[in-house]
Amino acid sequence: MEAADAILAALGQVFSWPEFGLLVLGVLIGAVVGILPGLGGSASLAMLMPLTLTLPPPQAFALLLGVAAVIATTGDLTSILVGIPGEAIAAATVVDGHQLTLRGNAARAIGASLVSSLAGSLFGAVALAVAIPFALLIARSIGSPELFMLTVFGVTFLAPLSRGSQLKGVIAGGLGVMLATIGLDPRTSTPRFTFGEIALWDGVGAIPLALGLFAIPEVVLLAGAAPPGSTGVSPPIARVLDGMRDARRLWPVVVKSSALGALVGMIPGVGANIAQWLAYGFAARRPPEGAAFGEGAIEGVIAPSAANNATLGGSLIPALALGIPGGVMSALLLSALIMKGLVPGPTMLVPESQGGHLTLAFTFVWLLVVANVLAVALALITTKALVRITRVPGARMVPFLLALILVGAFADRQSAVDLLLTAAVGGLGVAMVRFEWPRAPMLMGLVLAPLAETRLFLSIDAYGAAWLWRPGVLLIAGAVVAGLAVPIRRQFATGASRERSIPESALAVALIGVLAIAAIVAGTYPDRSAMLPRGVAVLTILCLLGMLLSTRVRARAHATGDRAARAVLAWLLAFIACVWALGFVVGAPLAVLTYFIVGTRERWTFALLSSAAMFVFLYAILVRLLAVPLPLGALLTSSGR
Repeated sequence: MEAADAILAALGQVFSWPEFGLLVLGVLIGAVVGILPGLGGSASLAMLMPLTLTLPPPQAFALLLGVAAVIATTGDLTSILVGIPGEAIAAATVVDGHQLTLRGNAARAIGASLVSSLAGSLFGAVALAVAIPFALLIARSIGSPELFMLTVFGVTFLAPLSRGSQLKGVIAGGLGVMLATIGLDPRTSTPRFTFGEIALWDGVGAIPLALGLFAIPEVVLLAGAAPPGSTGVSPPIARVLDGMRDARRLWPVVVKSSALGALVGMIPGVGANIAQWLAYGFAARRPPEGAAFGEGAIEGVIAPSAANNATLGGSLIPALALGIPGGVMSALLLSALIMKGLVPGPTMLVPESQGGHLTLAFTFVWLLVVANVLAVALALITTKALVRITRVPGARMVPFLLALILVGAFADRQSAVDLLLTAAVGGLGVAMVRFEWPRAPMLMGLVLAPLAETRLFLSIDAYGAAWLWRPGVLLIAGAVVAGLAVPIRRQFATGASRERSIPESALAVALIGVLAIAAIVAGTYPDRSAMLPRGVAVLTILCLLGMLLSTRVRARAHATGDRAARAVLAWLLAFIACVWALGFVVGAPLAVLTYFIVGTRERWTFALLSSAAMFVFLYAILVRLLAVPLPLGALLTSSGR
């Protein structure tokens, strides 16, 4: 009875004033943060926390949860429309979502994403409401050995993500794991593959890698293609309804992905980054109803959209019940809870009459529900305007997208090295598209590797070799072997009919050389620091050799987009040079102006207006309104001394 009273009291509190007004404000802020690449939901939440110090707990969390709850929803929209993840937790949606946009089905993808996002968030909220009493039991049943094997199990998802050679998916995943080993070893603080560069001590970030792999190849396509969707005649609202029907028809995918997202959210240190890829991998293991995965499968939009939205609700379960955050967002919310003088744990589950805060706990549930309903309603209202973005001529979108890519790459960690890293990975991403190598497994490998390495050594320290014989480990290991053996066997069985071009062969040989050097260099590190990079390098080399041996060389086919690729990469380097010299606020507008005058020979009026719009966006919105720390640039900094 007391629980029912607490649920009703929490609902009334959410719709009281000023709680509801703060929730709406938080939703609007979260929508902007999610749509604009690189702002960072966690950073935005951290910047808002000081503003809540004087607010009562219900009002403070109305604002903070309003921001946190909708970032994944609106981040998916940017992934769908322009192929740039609005947030790292929306990167998986790029794979099929943007392909649907390129086919003129942006509104359909948005409809499917919005319904899936709402369903996922509602599932996470319900999980938060009913699973708190069982959080301790769940936490005790999943140990480090099982967590390690679950991350390894993610490798078995790589083969279905590959449209052609199954080995290419495994190779791409191995490359992602190798990139994840760059930086300081978290256990011994040994620098790995940093080559004396301090900026690499923090490793390779998911945002620069996602932007390089997914955003830059899409910009290349835009530079030489007609505007996607320009021939469509159906009104956006009709296409949105089609997408909503897709989500309703594929409700098993929605439910399974939501459950997976909530479950992964409960596991400390995992989070939505991994949940989205696991959900995508699960969905990809079944044949899609329409286009293949990676080519515009609607299931590839539904699964990650549901999972990344369900994760927040799941992550709040251990945060409230045990004081253990499931991810970065929940860690920040937990910090805000402690700042208010509230102690997470059993007291959060006890009614107020017994000295607890049960009503506040259920307020979290209602805030998640209402915030996501508001976010979906806002997205539906603005869908027509959002879809118009896809009908702008590609050449006119290129400079703005390049500027957004650089802002996103820099804003994540405020590191200039990430700009060059994004450009380098962008070149690799273009090559992977040209040779039909899957890109998603590479990002998935980067995300999974740190958790896998940490849990591996925790397992060894806690159980010795005995962790290998735990029932959960053996069960997952069987699934891993089956998941790898079947696609690789199929690859060799059908390899005689497969071909590769000479440039692709050169790329494979170059990768073998780089990985061989990495394995040799890893041998100079302490044993535990060397184990993962050396083992993965050897396995990836074997897969590359298997790919070369199971295919035959053919003459290179004509690649119509080579010229566009070279032009876009050259302009990207020019943008980086302008930003390095003059900073974002001055350099990016100047680069946009130069692109339109020199590159596409637009009229001066249009070029100046575009440059001015970029300046207003960077200075007025990012610097002044959102307080994003954009640097001045080398020349302006030196002149101001």
